[in-house]
Amino acid sequence: MEPALKQSIKRKLAHTLDLPSEILLDQATIHLMGDAEVHIINHKGLVKYSRDSIKTRAKQGMIEVIGNNLEIASFSASEIRISGKIRQVMLS
Repeated sequence: MEPALKQSIKRKLAHTLDLPSEILLDQATIHLMGDAEVHIINHKGLVKYSRDSIKTRAKQGMIEVIGNNLEIASFSASEIRISGKIRQVMLS
């Protein structure tokens, strides 16, 4: 089955079952709390970590958080919480 067709079926199923589509589509969810914290759910691994940039993989590509005094407040296989002075969140 084609990937595009699979995605379409999963979207319709999520809508029918009234589920968030990111659950069935394995997509990352990003919650930004002001300029002090970012919570990324369903990441696929840490790529880069420094005090001014943290980059993770996601099914959609890369997620990069840029700021000052960044630190990983919590980390698990599927979730990462980043705190510090957030200036930018980029998807690529």
